[in-house]
Amino acid sequence: MARLIAVYNNKGGVGKSTSVINIAYGMHKVGKKVLVVDCDTQSNCFTFFMMEGTNTIPAILPTDFDNIKSTTWKRYLDLTDKETTEFDYILFDLPPAMDDTVKAIIRHTGLVYVPTMLGEFEISGLQNITLEIAKQQAQLGGVFVTMYRKEYDAELLAEFRTALGDEIMQTVIPDSRTVRESQKAGLPIDAYFVQKKVPRNGSSWKIVNAYEQLTAEIMARG
Repeated sequence: MARLIAVYNNKGGVGKSTSVINIAYGMHKVGKKVLVVDCDTQSNCFTFFMMEGTNTIPAILPTDFDNIKSTTWKRYLDLTDKETTEFDYILFDLPPAMDDTVKAIIRHTGLVYVPTMLGEFEISGLQNITLEIAKQQAQLGGVFVTMYRKEYDAELLAEFRTALGDEIMQTVIPDSRTVRESQKAGLPIDAYFVQKKVPRNGSSWKIVNAYEQLTAEIMARG
């Protein structure tokens, strides 16, 4: 049976869709079959994975990566159990809202991971999110930090770890200007670097290594 995982924050611009794309790719690399369900009306993930030249859109869309397929929440609702049993993980990219649809998706998945940037108001905001997750009888898988800049964020990260304890994940995702470049190319960051032949011993690969570690941490947490 597939493991259902929602990736959610009620604040936009925290790297939610970017994280779903690169976590899915990390799972793909270790041989896991992944379905990415885009629940946002902007359909960023669904559009990202759409194969060039696709004229008709089936319920489950194939992608350029053998182990990754994509769909939308509306199409997902029409899928049968037989159609979803082929997957090891189903990742749900939720919109930055807390409406009835989002609550229903959280209840359906039962497990939520929350990406967040570091800032003075984020801790209180995260408390509201975790309370809502609990209200929907779901479990918080963990909180992970995105767009991390050590020179500015180290002190705040320490405060987050003190406040959140085991709820905050060990992996932090560094800030990287290559995120936008890879998305423009329609590739996960790892695949984009391979295509561009970026030297693996360079600092650019830190974000790829971080997403690999985050993926492993999520799979280890169950």
